[in-house]
Amino acid sequence: MAATKKDFMKKVCIIIDTREQKNKHITSALDSMGIAYESRKLDFGDYSFTAEGRDFSMSCVVERKANVDEIYSNIMQERGRIEKELYAAANLSNQCTIFIENVAGWEELKAYEVPGWQMEKLPQRKVRDIGRHVYSALRSWKSSNRYRFDVQFIPDNAKTAERLLENFYYYWHNYKEQTAARK
Repeated sequence: MAATKKDFMKKVCIIIDTREQKNKHITSALDSMGIAYESRKLDFGDYSFTAEGRDFSMSCVVERKANVDEIYSNIMQERGRIEKELYAAANLSNQCTIFIENVAGWEELKAYEVPGWQMEKLPQRKVRDIGRHVYSALRSWKSSNRYRFDVQFIPDNAKTAERLLENFYYYWHNYKEQTAARK
């Protein structure tokens, strides 16, 4: 019998990394759907899951970025840390996905520029076309010979919890299919 989404929703517990911040929109949505979650340290990624007593935190993870500014900051100021995390995920997990909230897709990401008023308000800010830098780094990193991750865009962050569940459901579904006894 195939694993259904309804079964999964009853059995899943979302794991949220203890370092994850500003995720009330996700936890509130999980609460409203009746989905269990717990906070604990993950070795890489911001989210993973358990289901039926099996912990998938070393095999399926999601790294969430709230917007282009956050990922640009990671690339420019914490490049070593983020690359180390992506390297670990590529070598230890089966599936790593980066969610970028508040962006519709690759073209919107590439065209993103810091608004003029922000450039004026923050004189230390030197680069306006940060989307182009993020686009180039992600395209290079996600290459199959580098870190092998997927990027998903979530234009409306109110949908992030649903996308997490969808991502984890399909991973679990495939896991169940692959590990089911053969007749």
